[in-house]
Amino acid sequence: MTARHTNLLIVGGESDPNTQRVVDQAHLRDVDYFFWDTDKPEACHIAWDLHVPEIDLGNVLLHPHALFNRCNVFDGDAVRNHAAFDVTESFALAWPDIRLLNRSTAGDANNKSRNLARARACGFDIPDTVVLGDMTPLAGVPDPDAKIIKPLAGGDHAYVVSDLKDDESRIGKLVPQFVQEKLDGENIRVFSIGGELFAFHLKTTEIDYRTDNDVTIHSIDVPSAIIEQIHQLVRKIGFDYCALDFRCRGGFDAPVFLEINSFPMFVAFDDACENKLGDAILTFLLSSDTAESAF
Repeated sequence: MTARHTNLLIVGGESDPNTQRVVDQAHLRDVDYFFWDTDKPEACHIAWDLHVPEIDLGNVLLHPHALFNRCNVFDGDAVRNHAAFDVTESFALAWPDIRLLNRSTAGDANNKSRNLARARACGFDIPDTVVLGDMTPLAGVPDPDAKIIKPLAGGDHAYVVSDLKDDESRIGKLVPQFVQEKLDGENIRVFSIGGELFAFHLKTTEIDYRTDNDVTIHSIDVPSAIIEQIHQLVRKIGFDYCALDFRCRGGFDAPVFLEINSFPMFVAFDDACENKLGDAILTFLLSSDTAESAF
């Protein structure tokens, strides 16, 4: 069988709005692409040979220029989705000429503590922070209304300490946590895609905007005070695609770095900027640059 050359292979679940957005934008831009839907039962019918940069997907043999690969966490069988993600990522990593987002960091843990230290070294302001493995000291923490906790690892929500410090049943179940100062200014998220920056204001009344069903997102200019530090940090880590979260000390003044996400969901933000994020992802993947990082 002769392999079909294609500009872009998209692997992910149709039920994942982020993957579907890339498919939609590729269609609108008339990109030569092939979509492998990992929601389907045959999602793991994938094979490849270390001797040739070709991948067999069901009954189709492809030689792709680029791969957009996203593990679907929204629907479908989790084991099947992870398996399809792993085998296609391993294919792309074996062939350096295949364009891939975050190639240089693929498989690495995106450690929050290390990233906070890196951010501080790049000149960012970071929150006053301590780490607790045992949560019993929360019961006596000073000024609990002015402190939050969030997990040392993983993506669970942040909480104000005063909301749970007296709940022994909840405290006893908590994994190790950051204990940080509570910041009362506005939430800002900045996406970096191939070195291009896109900023958004998340208007919310909640300590963690993900718990707010009424959160609104608006595209804004990237605050000039953090542009150079963002570029420094992204280069230091080696991300082609990421999002950085900030909360200001007051209003939009004095942005404080919270964390950097290695492969963030983006559709709600893409809606707020008229598909500029989806277009930037495709522009990066369809570039003729074969270096392992775009910058």
